[in-house]
Parts: sequence; C-alpha cells; structure tokens
Amino acid sequence: MPEEIPLIKTESLKDWSLDPDFSVESRFADVNIHLKYVDLETLIQFEPKERKKRIKEDQKEKFDQLIRTNLFDNYEIIGTPKIPRGIKTRIAFSILNDIESLDYVCNIFINKIDGARKKRQKKVLSFYCVKMTVVVEIEGFEDGLQTVEDRLVIIQAKSQEDAYLKLEQKKHEYSVPYLNSDGRFVRWRIESFDDYFETEINKMNDFNDPRGVEVYSKLRSRRLKKENAWDGRSK
Repeated sequence: MPEEIPLIKTESLKDWSLDPDFSVESRFADVNIHLKYVDLETLIQFEPKERKKRIKEDQKEKFDQLIRTNLFDNYEIIGTPKIPRGIKTRIAFSILNDIESLDYVCNIFINKIDGARKKRQKKVLSFYCVKMTVVVEIEGFEDGLQTVEDRLVIIQAKSQEDAYLKLEQKKHEYSVPYLNSDGRFVRWRIESFDDYFETEINKMNDFNDPRGVEVYSKLRSRRLKKENAWDGRSK
C-alpha cells in the first residue's frame, strides 16, 4: 500500500505531480529559500547610510536564524555573505511546511523533487502593447510633408514575437484604401513595429482596476530641478 503523502502547503508545489508509490522517507527536494526583506517603514527615520547598515544587519540576522534550525546540511548563499537573501539547498520533502512557517522566510521555490515530475505549464496569454509607425500614403503625392502616426495597439499574445506575428498577419487590414474628399485613394500603412511592452493584464476584468492599468512604459531622463526634488518622506 502506498505511503500517505504529507500535506505540503508550499505554493510552488502546485506545479508538481508526486508519485504516490515513492517512499516519503526517500523524497528530497532541491529548493531556494528566500528571506523576508526588512520592513521599509522601519527605515524611514534613518539616513541612507544608516539604512544600508540596518538592512545588512537584518538580513544577516534572519540568515543566521535559518542556519541555526539545522534543517539542512549543505547550502549555497543567495546574494552575498554580507547581505544574504536566502539559500539554495537540498532538504527532506517532509519539512517544507516547517520551513515555510518560519516568520522570517518569504517563500520557497522548488527546483526539483525526487519521485515527482513538473507539470506541463500552459502558456498563458498576456496583453502586449505594440508601438508601431503608421504612414499616411496619398495617391499621386511624391514629395512634401507626409503624416506619420505613432500608434499603440493592445493585443493578446503568448510572447513579443507572437504579438508581432499576429499584427504582421493583419497588416493588410490596416491599410485598406479609401477615397478622400479630393477623389484620391488614401491608405494608412504600418511601416514598422518599433517597440513592445508586456503588461500585467491577463484577463479582461483587469481593465476594471479603479487605479487604471499600465499599458505602455518607456524610461527617459530629464534634468532634475529643485522644485522636483523629493526628500523621501513627504507625500
């Protein structure tokens, strides 16, 4: 009769299928154990240099607490010895709950489990924002100024490449000619796909967020003026 598999609550375990005939005592797991980061609210009152010192002390203290549990023999530090963020180690599968319950542990990521296989993950469709250059072409015009549009389009796709491919396949539908008031044919033709942004939108309901939804972002620099400076404390 197969041994009963202990109930493990670790979130990443949902991605694994366990062989019930595999001996529980023989089952080990390769994991990354991540430590909780310092509560930022506790650092507001200090200057940057003192904050850095306290972060080091906080992470080192949590790291030492984890090591003192003696729940594993060997480990590799995640981060640096001065500022450890966690460890990579091999542990008995049955103690995953014990580790996850520690109040200074943020999460556990499972890399491998003996007597188990990782479930095939379905590729989730995400919403991508694609920035494209669209040119307005008018019949008979060969010089002068041409109207150019920077267009942002939201499309659901598996990846950046998939988003570009889907739009490429529909390019002809964007450039269907029409007659203007002068009787000339006009078309809006996609000239290039220039940039993309993978949003955090995965379902239509995400668009209902009262805070709004970010669909495109691009970083740039500007000269900082005194009136735009922030002291880190005021709202």
